[in-house]
Amino acid sequence: MKRTIILITLLCILQSNIFAQINKQEADSLVQTYLNCHELNNGTWLYSKPTAMTSTTIPLIFGENMATPTQSCYLYFLDEKPLAGWTHECRFLFVQASNGSISSTTGHIPPSDLKEWTQHFTINETVYPNDLFSFGNKRRMILDTPDSDNCYAVIISGGINEYSNWQRYWNDCAAMYSTLTNLYGYKDENIYVIMSDGTSPGLDRHVSNGYDSSPLDLDGDGDNDIMYAATKANITTVFNELAGKLTSDDHLFVFTTDHGGQNSDGNVYMCLWNESISATEFAYEVNKIDARTINIVMEQCHSGGFVPVLSQKGRTVATACTANESSWARGPYTYNEFVYHWIAAVAGETPDGTDVDADSNGDGYVSMKEAFDYAEAEDAEDETPQYNSVKPHYGEFLTLLGDNLCSNVYVSNKTYSTDTELYGCDITLTNITVTNDAKLSIESMGNTTLGSGTSIQLGASLEIE
Repeated sequence: MKRTIILITLLCILQSNIFAQINKQEADSLVQTYLNCHELNNGTWLYSKPTAMTSTTIPLIFGENMATPTQSCYLYFLDEKPLAGWTHECRFLFVQASNGSISSTTGHIPPSDLKEWTQHFTINETVYPNDLFSFGNKRRMILDTPDSDNCYAVIISGGINEYSNWQRYWNDCAAMYSTLTNLYGYKDENIYVIMSDGTSPGLDRHVSNGYDSSPLDLDGDGDNDIMYAATKANITTVFNELAGKLTSDDHLFVFTTDHGGQNSDGNVYMCLWNESISATEFAYEVNKIDARTINIVMEQCHSGGFVPVLSQKGRTVATACTANESSWARGPYTYNEFVYHWIAAVAGETPDGTDVDADSNGDGYVSMKEAFDYAEAEDAEDETPQYNSVKPHYGEFLTLLGDNLCSNVYVSNKTYSTDTELYGCDITLTNITVTNDAKLSIESMGNTTLGSGTSIQLGASLEIE
C-alpha cells in the first residue's frame, strides 16, 4: 500500500517530464492524471481546445483576454462549479507541446468561444413534463383578486452568449411569466421581456448538448412574449417607456435571472447578451419609475450586491445570494434553486402539482415576505438568500398585485400621550392631539392627510414619512 502511494505521488510530480514532443491524446492523458492528483474528477467539467494553441491570448467573455504561458501548448478549461452561474472561480491548464509540462492559472469568467471547445463530460439534462411549471391557460386566480390592470412587470435574462445561456434561464422566465399572466391576471402588454438575443431566429440557447433558438412564447398562449434583446440600450428603452406610463397608482415587478459578477473593487454587475450592466446603472433605470410599489426578485450570482442601491421606500428586494456568492442551479439543470422555490410560493404549487402553502398568516395571499421566507427555508444550495424592505411591514403588505394587503387608516378625536407608530396605505387624521412629550410617527404607502383640529403640544412631536 505504501509503495502504491509513493508511485502515485511520483507520477504526479514527474508527469510534466515524461514526453518529449506530445500529441493531443497524450496531453489528454496528462490532464486526466492532473485531475486525479488534485481530486478534481467529481463534479468538474473539463473542456479542451481541439488543437494546440498558436496564439498568445485566450479570448474571454466581455472582451477580456488571458495570456498563455507559451504559444505551443494544449489548452484546457476546468469548471469546478458547473451548477453555479458565472462568475465563479475556474481554472485554465496549459500543457506544453514540447515536453508535456503542465502549468495552471485561475480565473473567474469562461472563454468566449467555449461553444467550439471539446467537452469531456456528458450533461445529464433529461427534463420530464412534471419537472416544469406549466399553467397553460389555467386561470387559478388568487381568491378575491383585485384588478390587475395597473400591474406591470419587467423580466430580464441576459445569458452572456449561446454557450452560457442555459435552458434553465428560459425556464425561470417562462414559469414567472406564466404565473403572472395565468394566475395573477397580468396583461401581456404590461409585461416587458428582455432576453438573450431577443427576437432573432439565431441559435441562442444551450439545450443539453445542443443549441436552439429561444421560443418567444413563454406562457403557451400562442403569442410571442420576448420583445427585446438583453442589452443596456434596451433596458433603458423599456424603463424610459415605463417611466412615461406608470403613475403613483401603479405597481411594478422586476424579475432577473442568469449570470452575474463581482469586480475586484467589490462592485457587482448583471450579465446581459455579450455585455453587462452594473448595479449602479441598473438602479438608475429602476429609479426612473414613480410607481406606488416596486417588488424586485434577482437570481443571478452576486445579486445581493444590488440590494444597497435598489433599497427604497415602497420596495422589496429579494436575491438568491449575497454580493460575494454564486447562485446555483437546481438539478438536473431545470431551474435555478432560489427562484424555483420563490415561484412555487407565489404560484401555490410545485411543477408536479403538489400544493405549496407559503401563506403563513392564512390571509389568503402570499406576501413578498412570505414568498421569501418560504424560498429561503427550502433553498438547499450553497447560497444565502437576501431580503430587504426599508420597513419590515412593507413586505408584509406587498404581493404581486401591489399593496393589496395594506389597509387605509382613519383616526379622529384621539389623544396620543405615548410614542406611537401608525402605518397603512392612505392615512387620514382629524382632531388628534399629541401630548406628554410623545412622538407620533406616521408612515403611509400612499397619502397622509392631516385634517382640522390637529394639535402638537410643547415637547411632543409628529413625524411623517
